[in-house]
Amino acid sequence: MTQEEIDARLRRASDKKFKEFNAKVVNSKLPMLGVRAPVLQTLAKEIAKDPQDFLDTFITNNYEQILLYSFVLAYIKMPYEQKLPYLDRIMRLYDNWAHVDMTVGAFKQLGENRDDFLQRYAHLSEGNVFERRFLIVFLLAYCLTDDMLPTVFSYYEKMQCDEHYVNMGIAWGLSVALVKCYEPTLAYLQNAPYNDFIMNKTVQKARESYRIPRDRKAEIARLKR
Repeated sequence: MTQEEIDARLRRASDKKFKEFNAKVVNSKLPMLGVRAPVLQTLAKEIAKDPQDFLDTFITNNYEQILLYSFVLAYIKMPYEQKLPYLDRIMRLYDNWAHVDMTVGAFKQLGENRDDFLQRYAHLSEGNVFERRFLIVFLLAYCLTDDMLPTVFSYYEKMQCDEHYVNMGIAWGLSVALVKCYEPTLAYLQNAPYNDFIMNKTVQKARESYRIPRDRKAEIARLKR
């Protein structure tokens, strides 16, 4: 499938009302067509079956092209290590939380190579907003197990800053930790060195979760500052 054919598919799938809505939610500076993520995922799976030289030649000038590229990279049958240079290339273009969150969720090979990814990409903890967000979401998606909690918490402490999308990601991660590893996470949060925004958003997200029982939500509420 050529670039022209793919772009024509994207234009046909564009929706003006969704574009206006998504632009406000995503808050990206990139041009946007207004194509829904499930449509991009379906197209990416189709491309990934016969990618030819897609990863080397596809032009990524707008929000949807970048997300499509990320999905194809996630779905294509290629050894994990061979994908990393392409991940480095596309990650530099992310300027919003949606690119990060959806890519991490789709890219299951990152979780399958968890320890290697952490070793190679530890530098993201000191990167820009969306590089940090990438590591934050990776940790919550693939590392929230009892044995990995100290590592997750250490990274989260180091990455907190004044950036909204970083701190919101950390709060999200901590709330999921309360779902998956309740007792050790609750004990940790009672003396955790996070700013008030992160702590209060963690409490809010945990109390909104359907996966946490009511009695536990009462305990979590006491963490609010």
